[in-house]
Amino acid sequence: MVIQYVAVELYTNMQSMKKITSKETEEIDMHNMAEILKAMAHADRLAILNLLCKKRNEKLTVKNIYENLSMSQPVVSRHLNILKSAGVVRRLPEGQKIYYCLCTEKKNIVSLMNCFC
Repeated sequence: MVIQYVAVELYTNMQSMKKITSKETEEIDMHNMAEILKAMAHADRLAILNLLCKKRNEKLTVKNIYENLSMSQPVVSRHLNILKSAGVVRRLPEGQKIYYCLCTEKKNIVSLMNCFC
């Protein structure tokens, strides 16, 4: 149910962001949307996204995430890398620590936040 809502929300936002001028542009947009949805298609990654969304005003490290979700550190790191590769989350290095947050520069990700928050 959530994934269907996210897909509709992402598609609607993509349509409102720009006019689709060619079939090739539409195919690229659909491919990007599919990559984002594939990255989210795991219960642990959805839990991580939910946590990042709920705590969006806080800086979260891998340790904060795995302690809040009762997961192991390697599992959280692996899922964060998948989400980062899809452009859903980004890393914020500060000194010795690396923080994670949702990539709110992308309108598609803002749509995701509307689904989870």
